This record gives sequence, structure tokens and C-alpha cells, in this order.
Amino acid sequence: MTTKPVRGRAARPSYPAETRASAVQEVLDIQDDHPSLWAAVSEVAPRIGCAPKTLLEWVQDSGLLETVDPELLSNRKRLAAISKAELELENQRLRAENDVLRQACLIFARGPAGGGF
Repeated sequence: MTTKPVRGRAARPSYPAETRASAVQEVLDIQDDHPSLWAAVSEVAPRIGCAPKTLLEWVQDSGLLETVDPELLSNRKRLAAISKAELELENQRLRAENDVLRQACLIFARGPAGGGF
């Protein structure tokens, strides 16, 4: 990272192209986990060491946002929500099965009800 003098302001750092590309890719990778692009950018920017506004400009300048179909993104979010709901239902079912197994273990741990086999 080198610094570039800016007229009338303090010098600002210049980031290598590899750093910019990896930061943009990281934002795009985690974007679905955040409510907005800005939230994803705000998470990644401190790790890179740049201002969120700078990283947002890199993402916008990359042109990668235009290559993703908004319909596809909404479908991905919908599928993620469905998957989450399915996992929650599966979790409830497994908890219920565990309760039944615990009760069965307690019954068998007490021994035979009739005094013997």
C-alpha cells in the first residue's frame, strides 16, 4: 500500500489491485448474509483497512453487481429462507424424538415393572 498525495488533503493510501479484487469478492460472497450491500461493505472494510465508502466504490466500479440478476438473488434468498424453515422443523422433530428417547431410557432404567423377566 502506497500513499498518494491529494491536493489540499492528507495523503491517502493506494491499494494494490489484488487487495481491491479480493475485498470486492469478499463483499459479494457475504452479501447474502446481510440485509444490505452497505452492511456487507461495512463488515469487510475494517479488515482491509479502508473506509467503507471506498470499498463500496470498488464494488460498484467492478461491474460485478450488474452481472447478477436481481431475480436470481431474490430466489436465492427465498431458497435460503425455505431451507432455514425446513431446518427449524427438523430441529423440532429431533428434539421431540430425543424427549421420547429420554423418557424410554428412564422407564427401562427403573427395571421391569412386573418384578422380573
